[in-house]
Amino acid sequence: MSPQSETVNDPSGATCGPGQRRPETAEPPQSHVPPAQAFHDAMAKLAELKEYVAYYAAVRVDMLKVTIRNLGIYAALGVVGLIAAGAMVVTAVVLLLQGIAGAFAQLIPRFPWLGNLITAVLVLGAMAVGIVIVMKKLTGTFRSQTVKKDEERTRRERQQFGHDVHERAEG
Repeated sequence: MSPQSETVNDPSGATCGPGQRRPETAEPPQSHVPPAQAFHDAMAKLAELKEYVAYYAAVRVDMLKVTIRNLGIYAALGVVGLIAAGAMVVTAVVLLLQGIAGAFAQLIPRFPWLGNLITAVLVLGAMAVGIVIVMKKLTGTFRSQTVKKDEERTRRERQQFGHDVHERAEG
């Protein structure tokens, strides 16, 4: 028996002999293709691949344009919403302050204009007190953070070098 005509036994039980395909392969044996034909086929496949890549790129660019357009639309809607909300808040504050001023005017019927004046002084005074309180809290927080950071750095310098920048400046 020649090596080309013997049957090969596969552990799975499949056998194949001369001129037979292995059962698990679905492709028929390849016949010889002339190089010119193979080159032509490869160029056709390359052109097809090029078209698919161009199509993919065009779709991605279109998706990016849609995303940017939607982002612009939502940004414009957000701006319009903020303007509308701001207008509503301003309107509510004006109506509230007019009501407070009217109440003060009812308390002083001889000088109704004092209601507006008292309301303005009270609101501006409350705003000034609020601003002072917030600024003191912020500056206190910033100062305490700065002091804490400086103390931590000084401690690290003493640990690493045996002295800190302040001691070095004195001596």
